[in-house]
Amino acid sequence: MSANEGRWTSDYRQTSGGYELVFSGVIFALVGLWLDRRFGTVPWLTIVLAITGFIGALANVYYRYDRDMAQHEAEAAARRTGGDTGTVVS
Repeated sequence: MSANEGRWTSDYRQTSGGYELVFSGVIFALVGLWLDRRFGTVPWLTIVLAITGFIGALANVYYRYDRDMAQHEAEAAARRTGGDTGTVVS
């Protein structure tokens, strides 16, 4: 893997949270709209599924951020103590 490929992957991971927040709510809302029209319950399932999709994406972004920060803190602590975390820092 070249250095440029690693940069693209890193850039994508940093921006994917915003897209995930928007598109998950939209996709869930579209599924809810389809179900609402099928069962005649417009707009209840659309609203519920859109909110569910957004909350799920928000939780995913939060936990991914929390995991990444814990990893960064562990790596920083290892560098301070001179230990090796087994990861390659570029």
